[in-house]
Amino acid sequence: MSKLLFRTSVLGMGLAAAACGGGSGSGNEEDPGVPTDPVAERPEQCLEDPLNSGYCLVWADEFSGESIDSKKWSHEKNCTGGGNNEAQCYTDAAENSWVADDMLHIKAIREDATGPNRVDDDPDYDPEDTSGSGTYTSARLRTKGLGDWKYGRFEMRAKLPFGQGSWPAFWMLPSEWAYGGWPLSGEIDILEAVNLKVGGEDRVHGTLHYGDSWPANKYTGEAYQIPGGLNPADDFHTYAVEWEEGEIRWYVDGDHYATQTSDGWYTTAALDNPLAPFDQTFHLILNLAVGGDWPSNVNDTGIDESAFPQEYVIDYVRVYQCSEDFETGKGCASSDGEFVLNPGITPPQAPDGDGEELTIFDGAVQAPYQWLTWTASGSVDLEVVDAGGEYGEVGQFSFNTNQGIGYFQSEAAFDLSAYTYVKFDLRVLAEPADAGAASLTFRADCGHPCSSGDIPLDMPPVNQWTQFQVPVMDLVDGGLNAQSVNTPFVISPGWDNQMGAVLQVDNVVWSR
Repeated sequence: MSKLLFRTSVLGMGLAAAACGGGSGSGNEEDPGVPTDPVAERPEQCLEDPLNSGYCLVWADEFSGESIDSKKWSHEKNCTGGGNNEAQCYTDAAENSWVADDMLHIKAIREDATGPNRVDDDPDYDPEDTSGSGTYTSARLRTKGLGDWKYGRFEMRAKLPFGQGSWPAFWMLPSEWAYGGWPLSGEIDILEAVNLKVGGEDRVHGTLHYGDSWPANKYTGEAYQIPGGLNPADDFHTYAVEWEEGEIRWYVDGDHYATQTSDGWYTTAALDNPLAPFDQTFHLILNLAVGGDWPSNVNDTGIDESAFPQEYVIDYVRVYQCSEDFETGKGCASSDGEFVLNPGITPPQAPDGDGEELTIFDGAVQAPYQWLTWTASGSVDLEVVDAGGEYGEVGQFSFNTNQGIGYFQSEAAFDLSAYTYVKFDLRVLAEPADAGAASLTFRADCGHPCSSGDIPLDMPPVNQWTQFQVPVMDLVDGGLNAQSVNTPFVISPGWDNQMGAVLQVDNVVWSR
């Protein structure tokens, strides 16, 4: 593979650079064009004259030096498990990452290690901390603070590692976390692969992460198989995304295989901004993880120690931006016309929080909330029934279990901190089997296990409507994050004494 030289005569700078060598044999490579007329004025952002597509090179690492360029990359050093229960410690040791033969090598090695138990950006991060541990070592490099971009084409040519437990990635995280912690501010996975060659595994994946805080986080993406039955671990291939305002596209060897638009992504931190969270600056990350929640639970499961050490070999990383419109990134799209348009997930409708009351249920469940149940066994039956009189239609929970709850929940969490009380009317239509020990509990959740904890309520007389008023501060004191509430109402009879109980509710509101 010939390396990119920074001069206007470059012809090998096509977006599908695998066509220059490496024997990908996919037959899908495309050349978006050669540099435009060198006499024309070059935009100051561009290192080279723009290609015919309009993309121009703004940053690159060809790994042609003798060491990793500290002006372009920094190492993350920790043993946190990557938030995915991974087995490695990330180090800056020469045996885990180095440059040789114009290539960056990242190597995962089976060896016990200790290191910091916090991520590098944590205010309490201590590089001398050894409280974290791992059973492998590897490397994770990033461009944060050295290369941060909003929109562009981000491309890598690489040969991937293989074996049960291997997890190479080329991806992007936000540089400023403008909308909050992961994944509120987004994540763009340009390339991931797990357990290549295990049972014929040959897929690569492109994914977006967004939505709400865990466990209400969302992700959508597509898998891709290189034509001809080629395995990404056998040779070098190019992997790229093109990211513009409101749209992200994925490519392998120039083959455009997936697109997702802003109609199918969101962040609950800014539901009124249809472009968020993918409208801020992001940086690049290269890493090789070992094990974790994804690879350890698919294919042969776990980690095959005999498959290691493994190397992730990167020929180059290049960043282009659209000279047609640097502000939006629009006007330079590369496409072969055949791709999957991933619909993503429609953003949830935010409740109207401007009034004196937020209505959850008043004879019908109000958007964006859903009426749901959970049981350890048995069931909780839900139905709208006519209670007669002034109440009319109400919600009814019938408990055919001793361990269950009924609740109203939204897909996303919302800031309800401006409200003072949770109010609702409740009638006990039937007591549980052990009526003498009957009790009632209420709570609200902020993305389980974040919760107010159980708030005991006085058990009202049978067949008598009673209004309850729970102070929001009591919920906050119990642990509720009122700025991120996804389940504003959870009701149940006392645990282990629910069988046969029937509860009716109406006029469920959060009130100022």
